[in-house]
Amino acid sequence: MANYTAIVDAGASIIEVLRDNLTPEPILSPDMIGLCSPAETGDLQLGLYLYSIKQNREYRRDGEPMLVLTLYYLLTAYSSADIKQRAYDEDYILGAAIQVLHENSSLGSAYLQGTLGSSGEELRVDQYFLSPEDIQKIWLFPNIPYRTSVGYMVYPIIIDTGGFIAAPRVR
Repeated sequence: MANYTAIVDAGASIIEVLRDNLTPEPILSPDMIGLCSPAETGDLQLGLYLYSIKQNREYRRDGEPMLVLTLYYLLTAYSSADIKQRAYDEDYILGAAIQVLHENSSLGSAYLQGTLGSSGEELRVDQYFLSPEDIQKIWLFPNIPYRTSVGYMVYPIIIDTGGFIAAPRVR
C-alpha cells in the first residue's frame, strides 16, 4: 500500500514516462518536462498541473483501511519560439505527449516512482475531456495567456489509512 506520498509519486510517474518517451525529440532535455502551475512554467516546454483530487469509491476493498483517489491534471505545452512558430511547436509537443500517454495508459512498476513502485498496483492514465469553457474555469491565472491543454485522470491512487492514529492537537 502506498502512503501519503502517493499523490506526488503519481505526478512523478507521469513525468517519468513523458521524459523517457519525448526526449530528445520533440523536447531536447528531460528537465524541460515537469510539474508546474500554468502561471509558473519557468523554462519547461511541457507542464503537468494537478488541478483536482477526488475520492474514488469504485476501488474500495471491504475491510481494508484505505483511501482511494483519482487525480485530475492539465497537460500543457509551452514554446518560447517567435509568434509564427509558437503554435506549431506547442501543437507538435502536445500531440506527441497525447500519443505517449495513450500508448502508456497503464503504468506498471517500470515507471512508478516512490512508494507506488513497491505497491504492486498499476496506475491508469486516461484522457479526460474538458470543454474549452471548463479549462478556462481552471485557468484562473491573471495576465497569463490561455494555452491549449488536455485533461487527464490518474487512478487508483491508494493511500493506506490504517497506520495513522488520530492524536490530539498540539497547542
